[in-house]
Parts: sequence; C-alpha cells; structure tokens
Amino acid sequence: MKTTYSVAMSGDVHRSLADYLIRKDRQEDLCFATYSLSQGTNRFSGLISFVILPEDGERAVHGNVSFSAAYFERALSVARSRGEGLVFLHSHPFPGWQFMSSDDIKAETRLSIGAMAVTGLPLLGLTIGSDQTWSARFWLKHSSKRRTYVRERCNSVRIVGERLTVSYPPENSKRILNHELLLRTISAWGEKSQKDLSQLMVGIVGLGSVGSMVAEILVRKGFTNFVLIDFDRVEAKNLDRLMNVYYADIGKLKIATISKGMRRSKTARSISIREVPYSVCEEKGFRAALDCDVLFSCVDRPWPRQVLNVIAYAHLIPVIDGGIKVLTNKDNTAMKGADWKVQTVGPGRPCLEQWGQYTSALATLERNGSLDDPDYIDGMEDKSVVEAKENVF
Repeated sequence: MKTTYSVAMSGDVHRSLADYLIRKDRQEDLCFATYSLSQGTNRFSGLISFVILPEDGERAVHGNVSFSAAYFERALSVARSRGEGLVFLHSHPFPGWQFMSSDDIKAETRLSIGAMAVTGLPLLGLTIGSDQTWSARFWLKHSSKRRTYVRERCNSVRIVGERLTVSYPPENSKRILNHELLLRTISAWGEKSQKDLSQLMVGIVGLGSVGSMVAEILVRKGFTNFVLIDFDRVEAKNLDRLMNVYYADIGKLKIATISKGMRRSKTARSISIREVPYSVCEEKGFRAALDCDVLFSCVDRPWPRQVLNVIAYAHLIPVIDGGIKVLTNKDNTAMKGADWKVQTVGPGRPCLEQWGQYTSALATLERNGSLDDPDYIDGMEDKSVVEAKENVF
C-alpha cells in the first residue's frame, strides 16, 4: 500500500502557533518548529513538538515575510539537539487549505537541503490560513537525483485537544454522501461534519462484544475507513454476544467474520477495511494503530490498555475507551443492573491509568506472562482482574 503523509499537533501547540502567525494587519508571518516522527505501517506522520519563535532581527515583515540565515541556523541547531526534524511554518491571509506560491516552493526547496543534511529527516512545511486551517507537505529526497527534493502533500493535519479537528485537501470536500440511507444521521450534525467523520481512519482494537458493536454502529453511521486489530478466533462461547458472528464462523479470525458483516451493513457507497491479525502489543498491531486518526479501545486487559494509553499521548491519536459492567445478586440468580463507562483520552485529558482502567503493575504482570500462569494467579490476593466475568450482549 502506498505511504500516506500526515501531521498532528496538540491543541496547545496549535493555539500558540495560530496566535503568532495569524496577524491582525493581514500580513504574512513565519516561524520554525521541530517535529518527532510517528511511523505507522502505511502512514508517515510528523508530530509538532517544539516551537522556535524568532528573536529580534531574525525576521522582517513587509507584506510578505523574510528571515535571516542566523534564524535558520539556530532552528537547525535546536532540531539537531532534540534529535527531531525541522518544520517551517508561515501564514497566508486567506481562509481554507492553502496552496503554495512559486516563492513558497523556492523557499522550502532551499530549506529542505539543509534540514536533511543536519537532522537526517525531511523538511516539513506548514501553511495556516486566516481561519486556522492548516495545510502541510514533506520534502523527500529524490531517490536518484542529487540535491533534489520532491514535495509530498499531507492528506490531513490533525489538532488533538478538547476536540479533534482535522484539515483536509479541498478535493476531499467533494465526497458524495448517501443521503437516502444517512438522512437521519446527517440531520443530527450536518453534511460537513458527516463528510469529516467519513474521512477519518478509525481503528478498533479488540473485536469482542464491545468491539463488534462499535464496528456495526460506525459502519451504519457512514464511516468508511477502518483498521480492525485482533488476533483472536471465534469460539462457541462468543456466539451469544458478538455481532455478525455465526456458528459456521467458529475457528475463524474475529476480524475476518466481523469485517464481512460490516460490508453487509455499510451505508456509505464504499468502505475500506484493513484486517490486522495481531495484538496491539505486537509490533505489527502497534504500527497499524499508528495509521489511525482515532482508536476505540475495546480490550479488557491491562497491557493493551497501557499500550493504547502511550499511543494517545506520545503519538497524538485520541483513544475512546469503554466497557460494560453487569451487576448480579450474590447467588447469580438475577441481574441487578448494568453500567456503561466511556472516556476519551489524549492531550489535555486524564489518562487511562488515572481513570483506573489499568495499573502499571498489572500491565507488567501481564507482559511477563504472570496473569496467564495458574500458579501465580492462585497466590494473588486480588483476583478480580483475571476473574472478571465476560460481557453479555
């Protein structure tokens, strides 16, 4: 599959950059920053991490804007000291996704040579419009031509904070929705929001009772891009609580059977589903998760929750975590009630460990195999994490 490119930043970083770059006098402005790399299976993402504002005399605003060699050299030095790539950012006094002028292209082409030489990573260029819409591109070294760099446009720029805000290239707004099937859904939040949601790459980690229901709901709501991550196979005991799974599916991968059901239930004209038969704790499952814009945590063990917690903050991918707890009487003869709990974690929000969804100690025990060792479990004072009852439909 072809590599795609993306950029992400926290809400705090976005606000500081927007406040500086978007001028009240409608002149252009610029600054540098650094980015860390998030490398998924198919997506190359730059995460804006450190803003380097100009000091006195390092840049001049004159309708357009220019900067000194000393500012560029200082920014390169900071990027190298942090072991990160260089970002060049500037503003345009117009709204929406911004295209590059010939001067913009010349400037970033020149900068890309020094950026690669000093940091070993491609230059990342970003432009912000007057309405705070970002556009972005990486400048990649040509495979055969010396001192030649090729521009690769990013498919999205994500701002992850109290909200998830995503900027897309303008051609994406031409996406055609299936209004006949999605009439009620579109009426809830409007056509633009539906188009934005339908473009998100959604990862579902764990395809048990909760994960299969999440998958069914999202595909019926018109979402179109999915990554399903689960190594488990269907067992007879799953048939009373998994969506789109039948007796003939026993022994098959959960992701394969649920994917088949999702294709039957879709309301969008076409959907894309990638099946990843690994745990998110394994390299291939972890890398697949980094290709996503948002992740649904539908796991019930501490180690995968710990991994997803790291992804939420270190890779700026929001994680929606939830589950169901069924309460019964003491002799298990009657159900007293059921509680559904859900929380979103990421920059600016409490993490999964703070929510009490896992502990580092239990994650370590699972990682070294102790939670699957009967002798170790017998010696545990608190067995609730391994004796928890499975969800019912």
